[in-house]
Amino acid sequence: MYYTIVNCSFAVILLVRCAGLRESWEYYNEIASRYDYLYEEPYWRLFHVIVERLLADHVETLGEVLDIGTGTGRWALYLAEEGHRVTGVDLAEEMLKVASMKAEIAELNVRFLRSNADNLPFEGESFDYVLAMGDLLSYVKDSTKVLKEACRVLKKDGALIATVDNAWAFLQDFLSRGEYSMAKALIEGGEIPIGDSSLSRKVFVTRPFFPGEVEFRLSENGFDLIDTASVVAFYPYDERALASRISAAVDWEYKYCRNRETFARSEHLFFCGRKR
Repeated sequence: MYYTIVNCSFAVILLVRCAGLRESWEYYNEIASRYDYLYEEPYWRLFHVIVERLLADHVETLGEVLDIGTGTGRWALYLAEEGHRVTGVDLAEEMLKVASMKAEIAELNVRFLRSNADNLPFEGESFDYVLAMGDLLSYVKDSTKVLKEACRVLKKDGALIATVDNAWAFLQDFLSRGEYSMAKALIEGGEIPIGDSSLSRKVFVTRPFFPGEVEFRLSENGFDLIDTASVVAFYPYDERALASRISAAVDWEYKYCRNRETFARSEHLFFCGRKR
């Protein structure tokens, strides 16, 4: 996993949460100036190209795009380059500053706003697409509120496109290392404290999803699930070989990313839901 998983029992997780875990946006605020550099290694290049292909499957016509949890604007800028009218929102002000600087350098007209994902400052049915990339739904306090807000601001038949942390990958890590208390904490509590101590002392919580949960959660909040895919299922890769043949790796990953057999292997799940 990319983040260090804080090794503690379920009881300790509860104590940490009661004591006041940091919000995920506070963590990202602190690492904003270094954030983009963390994703230059071959694994993340592969990840992003796969997501680009998956996005292209669902963002087929030009329209109004809302990128919630936009961070430093990777996907907002990518879609703006494709000709979409894009608004990006995030609570991490320092990340938004980086995003705005990148947009200015690229001469792209993207509107960036500081806003909470569960209380968006937009009228209903304002957007054709809502993105919740970077595992936003795993990191927010209440993913149900965020899903309801996404549904509210989407036009009828609009698409919600998102990635989440995959609970199978966490469970695999815990059980393969004999960390049975962590596996129990994941199953019973559904949340795991994470962070990267080399970057920040702040810790926040992720709520990984099992693939079957995605459809249920979407259905409860006004969406029909129309696509689920694994993102980077065939790791670990030899980094040097991967760097020289990214396009071939993407082809193989994309070929099998919608096979349910790969859903338990990837660290992240991509999905698309259509507003009813």
